[in-house]
Amino acid sequence: MFRPARMQKLSIVTLNKYSKATIDALHEKGYIQIDDLSEVIQEDEAYEGLGVSKQDPVASRIASLSMKCNNIIDTLKSAEQSQSIVDVIKGYISPKEIQPKAVENLSSDELADKAEEIINKVDNVLSPIESRMNEIGSEKTKYKDSLNVAKQLGSFDIDFAYLQNTKYTSVITGRLPVDNLSEAKSQIEEITQEFEIAEGSTTTSGDITYKPLIIVCGSNFEEEISGVLRRLEFEKLDVTNLSGTSNEIIEASSSKLDELENERKQCLKDIDEIGQRSKEHLLVINEQLEVEKERTEIYSYFGETETSKMFQAWVPKDKVEETKSLIDELTDGHSVIETEDPTEEEIENNKVPVKQMNPGFAKPYELFVNMYSTPNYKDIDPTIIMSLCFPFFFGYCLTDAFYGIILAIVGFILYQGMGKFSKTYKSFGVIVLQCGLWTILLGLLTGGFIGDFVPRFIFGDANAPLPTVIPDINAFAHPENILIIAIIIGLIHLNIAFLFGIIDNVKRGNIKALCGGQLCWVLIELAIIIFVLTGSLPIFGIVFVIALLVLLYGAGPMGVMDIFGFLGDILSYSRLLALCLSTGGIAMTANLLCEMLTGMIPYVGIVLGIIVFLGVHLFNIAFQSMGAFIHSLRLHFVEFFGNFYEGDSTEFTPFKASRIYTKIKE
Repeated sequence: MFRPARMQKLSIVTLNKYSKATIDALHEKGYIQIDDLSEVIQEDEAYEGLGVSKQDPVASRIASLSMKCNNIIDTLKSAEQSQSIVDVIKGYISPKEIQPKAVENLSSDELADKAEEIINKVDNVLSPIESRMNEIGSEKTKYKDSLNVAKQLGSFDIDFAYLQNTKYTSVITGRLPVDNLSEAKSQIEEITQEFEIAEGSTTTSGDITYKPLIIVCGSNFEEEISGVLRRLEFEKLDVTNLSGTSNEIIEASSSKLDELENERKQCLKDIDEIGQRSKEHLLVINEQLEVEKERTEIYSYFGETETSKMFQAWVPKDKVEETKSLIDELTDGHSVIETEDPTEEEIENNKVPVKQMNPGFAKPYELFVNMYSTPNYKDIDPTIIMSLCFPFFFGYCLTDAFYGIILAIVGFILYQGMGKFSKTYKSFGVIVLQCGLWTILLGLLTGGFIGDFVPRFIFGDANAPLPTVIPDINAFAHPENILIIAIIIGLIHLNIAFLFGIIDNVKRGNIKALCGGQLCWVLIELAIIIFVLTGSLPIFGIVFVIALLVLLYGAGPMGVMDIFGFLGDILSYSRLLALCLSTGGIAMTANLLCEMLTGMIPYVGIVLGIIVFLGVHLFNIAFQSMGAFIHSLRLHFVEFFGNFYEGDSTEFTPFKASRIYTKIKE
């Protein structure tokens, strides 16, 4: 329970004709993690006579069809009608359950043929619509550009057909910052005197004022004049192929854009209708393709001879016999299976994949442990301790029963809603629910329920305690007791870490690490306890000196500096008090402001008071929950894990078919 699952390595050899059925069955079971032998076979003489297995020829076809199917599904999803906020919230609270479709376990070629037929049938209808959508996009860009040009040059009452270049003249249209206009004219005059400039009404964009210009010059001077204008931040407006006045172009372009937008919406509607008819079939066939893709690609991990396949896999020890029986059954006994425990070298070099074995209540916290680092195969797995302490620390930081009720509801919604389809959502739902329950309990015991809402607004006495409060741990009446409890809890938490470290170091024979990492601190604590209980300074001194000698032996002379780190670790738990008081303090301030506003300002004060009350409490629950989450995580990642945990291993990744929309027919 406190250790990862014990693993064994299986080396399997079977005939080629049985390999497909064997791999398919193992993929459905998901018991094994297959090792990649492709490099080892080429480098290790022990594998002489074996070649790297060739990928199934149909693998590339399967991968191509899967990619095409994914693209079609993405297109269909993009055309789905957007949901209202209410529908989105409903989707999270009560998502639509997916009923898996029973499918046959087809051969790779049969599946590819079936998928190709389904995908091509949809693609033949979808492709023309997509092509037209692309054309609409290009046309809209063209008309938007025309509209922009017409608006920028709207102050000129001229048919744009007259602004086209001729054999001997060039027309340059655009806009120039007003501050650069005189400089532009001066530099153009230095190039040629044969030009005309028409100026339109100024426009402002951001902080810059622009002047629209139409410049007519000899075609032989166009390039040189354009260079001058570019250096002066001239923005050219292309009027090529435009005809009619600016108002006519604006009207025509706007009309055409509306027409194109309506056509685009109709295309999206058509795609949505295709999706409603075909999306379910595509999701089913795509999942089958993804599963088959994994199966066909895994062969590149194998070794092979002309008639046989060989592969190695890690299996949890409790699944070894079942796996061997399954392989033996599928190969009609035509297989050789060797079983071996991990070697010391594999364990020391973290080559053994780690599968955590925790009870159901602790499973969600594997997410946090793996976020820090996957447990080492020879490590103690701290997930159970984290599952007990993390929600307690969170509740200790928040200590407001009403806030806890809200969190518990959110956690339950996550668990019962999206948690049905997502392991991550399910884990977070359980964690938030547990944190909420601890917050409710500790809030009731320490006097927090929307701050002092009940005493202030219901009892009529802000100083009156809740009936559920234990007087000695009333957070604002006796904060010193809350601090003492926090430090005691911190010491217990740290000593569990020391115990785990001692067990691991004794098991490995790391005496110096034991002395410098855990034993010295336990002896220092023992010295303090002896002094507190007996008052005997000599005994305290003897034990303390022994602790220092142990520390010097384990960590060297500089290890003495670690004493400050040890004290810092203990004092870190005092932040539990700080967050507890800050949550209650802000909540009480919100209640006080609400009371003042409703009492001082008639009518309007009631509205303002409610707004302040809701706003500050919403901010408080969000901000303090984030603080409680971060600090609870920090107490584990820094203070707890830092005293024993190594991690740095690789997680067990089972070769397992991921199925949501399909299931194999019995």
